[in-house]
Amino acid sequence: MKLLPVLAVLFVSASALQYLPEHAREGSIARDHPELLPPVASSASMAHTLDMPLDHFGDTSKTYKNYFYTDDTYWDKDSGPIFVQMGGEGGVGGAHASKQHMQHKALAVSVEHRFYGKSIPNNDRTVSNLQFLSVEQNLADTAAIVEAIQKNLTKKRAVISFGGSYSGATSAWFRMTYPNVTDASISSSGVVNAILDFTQFDDQIQKAIELPTPGCGAALKAHVAAMESLFKSGKTDHVKTLMGAKNLIGTKMGDSDFWYMVADGAAMTDQYGMKKKLCEAMTKVPATSEPEVLVKNFASFLSAVWGRDFGKKCFYDSECLKTEGDPKLGMDRSWRWQKCNELAFLQPAYPGDPVRSEQLTLADEIAQCTYVFGDDCSHQAANTAKFNAKYGGAEPGSGTLKASKIYFLDFSDDPWNRASVSKQISADLPYCMTVCDGCGHCGSGVPKNLTKCFDEEDKYVDQWLSEAEAELGF
Repeated sequence: MKLLPVLAVLFVSASALQYLPEHAREGSIARDHPELLPPVASSASMAHTLDMPLDHFGDTSKTYKNYFYTDDTYWDKDSGPIFVQMGGEGGVGGAHASKQHMQHKALAVSVEHRFYGKSIPNNDRTVSNLQFLSVEQNLADTAAIVEAIQKNLTKKRAVISFGGSYSGATSAWFRMTYPNVTDASISSSGVVNAILDFTQFDDQIQKAIELPTPGCGAALKAHVAAMESLFKSGKTDHVKTLMGAKNLIGTKMGDSDFWYMVADGAAMTDQYGMKKKLCEAMTKVPATSEPEVLVKNFASFLSAVWGRDFGKKCFYDSECLKTEGDPKLGMDRSWRWQKCNELAFLQPAYPGDPVRSEQLTLADEIAQCTYVFGDDCSHQAANTAKFNAKYGGAEPGSGTLKASKIYFLDFSDDPWNRASVSKQISADLPYCMTVCDGCGHCGSGVPKNLTKCFDEEDKYVDQWLSEAEAELGF
């Protein structure tokens, strides 16, 4: 295990998806809400690498260096527990010991997910190499890292895993897969239910943006309809230019990419507790305005909140995602592979009266997968069903793996809560939903006085740590 010092670098915690994704950090929301950006790690953060099998379940001779980070600022080296921050869809720049670590004298460990950040095997994201990017391979990496840390200690320590959004799901799956490695799990906005045709995402957005602004949904639909009408009149290139997405002109998947970008630009404001900004922008221009006026208004909104280059980002460009090499293009190719190959979470327009364009269908999104990865993705539904059969989907523990000592937190406006659990499953699988106007993903937008679910998290951490340490003889 190789140790490297890390000074003044960005830290992405296990609950990283409460933070804005990299492609949405150039607008007013990022500037005005620093709490939505990853904090800077202290000089106490240390970088480590562990040689990891590329394939834990086959030929283990090929290896790569998996990065992880530690901060022992508050750690009791003689008896303190280990708090593992699960890796997500981005790089990890460091670890950060918080008040929670101080309270429990815990070691902060932040694990980088394979194929993200510095942990890209051989800097190779070709399809032949991406076949080793899966949830189970990542969980095996994390288990190996925790066990390597434990081996360097004179006595085994209690372990709790933490995460938010996708890493909130991996936190739960880690506890289910390796109950002998981690003693409990905290899963914030954990998307444990892999859904192929995830129309519920927009349904939740529609409900959320109508409170407290009735008519916001209709105003958003009017803007989308304006773009659709200009598309139908042959002004596709003009609309893409207005929306800052000239890169999507003339490309094979350009229209589908465009509609995804438009939908996501609106959805993320609700997701991150900022739906008020969306509704203010959508309702300031009469819905009866000329289509071009509405399109320009939407373009101005996207540029203001997410940055003027939002429409050009690789996240929404299949041509860029198709590029196999340069990791500098970002981590978007890796995450799209995970969606296309295993987890899905594809978000087409829902039947009836959708808030996103009906031009974006499930078939379109599967076609994007096929185009980017050069493979028929018709197996996707089977893979997703197989995954849920193992982990239990919305009811962890109902599949082939048992589940215990996992605490699930969700938030009322978050569209991703439709892919999470929705109730307390058992006494040792507790659940808490924070309800408020603006309660977004992983707690974004939650007022400081709404602490019930977070207080319960502290209670379960205390309880499960005490139980684990009693078994270990502390």
